[in-house]
Amino acid sequence: MKKRRRISHSILVVFSLLTIFLSNSFTVKADSPFDTFSVDGFGRTIYTQPAYEPEGVIARDIYMVDENGEKIYSPLNKPQDLFIDHQDEIYIADTGNNRIVHLDKSGKFVRALTVPESPLKEPSGVFITDNGDIYIADTGNKRVIHLNNEGKMIQEFLRPESKYINKKFVYEPINMIVDRRGFVYVVSRGTFQGIIQFYPDGGFYGFYGTNLSEVSLMDRIRKIFYTKEQLARQVRLLPSPIRNVDIDKNGYIYTVSKDKSEEIKKLNVRGENQWKEFSFSKNVNVSFLREDSTVKKEGQAGVSTDLTDVTVDENGIVTVADKANALVTQFNQNGELLFFWGAPSTSGKAQMGVNQSPVALDTNSENKIFILDDSLNLVQVLEPTQFGKTVQDAYILTQQGKYVESEKYWSEIVRQNALFTPAYTGLARAAFYREDFEASKELYRLAGDDQGYSDSFWQLRLNWFQNNFTYLANAFVVIGLTSIAGVQFRRRSKRKNLSEFSLLKKLVWMKEIKLLEQLKHAFYILRHPLDGFADIRYRNKGGYTSAIVILFLVISMVLVRMYFTSFTFQPVAVGSINIGSILTVSTTVWVSWVICHYLIGSIKQGQARFKDVFVGSAYALFPVFLLGVPLAILSNMMSLNESSIYGFFNMLMIIWSAALFFWLIQALQNYSVGETIINSLLSLFSMIMLWVLVFIVIGLSSETIDFFLTLYREVTM
Repeated sequence: MKKRRRISHSILVVFSLLTIFLSNSFTVKADSPFDTFSVDGFGRTIYTQPAYEPEGVIARDIYMVDENGEKIYSPLNKPQDLFIDHQDEIYIADTGNNRIVHLDKSGKFVRALTVPESPLKEPSGVFITDNGDIYIADTGNKRVIHLNNEGKMIQEFLRPESKYINKKFVYEPINMIVDRRGFVYVVSRGTFQGIIQFYPDGGFYGFYGTNLSEVSLMDRIRKIFYTKEQLARQVRLLPSPIRNVDIDKNGYIYTVSKDKSEEIKKLNVRGENQWKEFSFSKNVNVSFLREDSTVKKEGQAGVSTDLTDVTVDENGIVTVADKANALVTQFNQNGELLFFWGAPSTSGKAQMGVNQSPVALDTNSENKIFILDDSLNLVQVLEPTQFGKTVQDAYILTQQGKYVESEKYWSEIVRQNALFTPAYTGLARAAFYREDFEASKELYRLAGDDQGYSDSFWQLRLNWFQNNFTYLANAFVVIGLTSIAGVQFRRRSKRKNLSEFSLLKKLVWMKEIKLLEQLKHAFYILRHPLDGFADIRYRNKGGYTSAIVILFLVISMVLVRMYFTSFTFQPVAVGSINIGSILTVSTTVWVSWVICHYLIGSIKQGQARFKDVFVGSAYALFPVFLLGVPLAILSNMMSLNESSIYGFFNMLMIIWSAALFFWLIQALQNYSVGETIINSLLSLFSMIMLWVLVFIVIGLSSETIDFFLTLYREVTM
């Protein structure tokens, strides 16, 4: 009996535990339905933990009370804008229903603004001031209206009147913002002049934040060669219109548009872009979101974007919606990418957290993101994850100059994701602030920040010079005195003739070794290129062995430069240098040059033999070997402040080698300067044609092999 009781009790306990486990398992949040990415310091797109996770959906089920007191289902219809006021209450421009929907902070319906005294028509934008006044972009009525917090109309902003505005100017407001002074900034559909700026009383002030015109190379060529009449018949190059706008607490205005060079702008009060070097397409690799599509195969160049809205939270974090790719992207105050996320969605099938057509977004005081979807007619709500909160807190502290306080946050981020290189930048800034320059230098290397690395190195070099200045000064004096004494001693030495005789004897011994004599001829070519290359042709001053030795030395020097050049002048990730591909490409280019130049020279009545072209082309690379080691050493002694010196010697090496190739053609082929230029261009063109032919042959061979393999499988089945 007791045994049965124990068994029954055990079963009851197991059943209770199982019930508790199952009930809790249904309350656990599912994995994030979208992938989150970032970009490391070397421009590589990396996976990260989700910065946000779905919290829920609002505005999906809206019920209004009619005149009879009955609830009527009234869903959104093609909404176009979303705004969250300082009390976290939500306003939606319900364009298809000609109204503004007001929800409380939890997403419950409060009221619908229709302005009965002057009904709305296709409102596309809404903005709420700190005192509760409501501004609506009433697109269908071609106006912006100003309401009080009760929804009563106060003012209209109609088409601006000015002698600077053409009569054909179309005024269709789609959104607007209001600054602290009461100035209204209106975005009008298709207006290339920029944002329309109004005085608080409705008077026209001017245009603001105009995008620059995109001018192609062909446009520049036309401007040089076309007459005024021909240019007048060309289509005018107009700037791209601004799509949407937002303003932060400091008065900076952010705009988004389809302009390739100015997709996102941060404008100050004078309309100057603070993000001039910013490029959305370079930061965000949309192809990572489409692993099963052609976009992944074609690469980033084939991806088009449609940035529909931008919002800035209280901490200066900028969030952007890309409607074309159902993508959400975040940047910090300096335009540095934090995260971007999205997921391919099944058309017509809603999934929590996954957008199909994000048209507008905004953030509340809790840093939650509200994303309006005009295809699903609802609002997705995302809340920050612990990882996302940590990243934002770390960035905010760093922006405020609180480097020591931010260090623990960055360390936690590295612990969770060692590939998130912005964390290394934050740690490096903290180490630099503590004057631990050695640690900051290595952290900047991990972060891929060559400027920070250079600054840390500069501080280390300065400290070293300050600590060793006395020794350096004494060494300089000793070396100077020793040099003077040595010169005087050599002048008075009675064994001068003997030393010269032994040196001459040594040179005679070197002449007996043909290879050494040919290698020494490389130095002669540097001083007398035309005579030196002519000696290769007519006096047999070069050979295959010496040419191969020089090629080996050049290759060795290139590898030495790759591994020993300072990170300041070669900011690449550790282990990212592919020696095999570099050697393969370099060898292919050099060999194809030798073959093509020899063939072109034969056709164009040149006098060079294949041996001459082979040997001369190797000798022309000698400056790469000669300057390679000094440049590698020099790079480890300089910062970016002296980059012009390093760049000068690097360019000298390239120009010197290119000039030797030019003189090689002139001397070996016995050409004039004009014939040499023509031969060089023909050789380069024939190299390109050779590579194209090789690629075609490889492609056809691959297809042929696949065909025979497929045929073989069919026959043997």
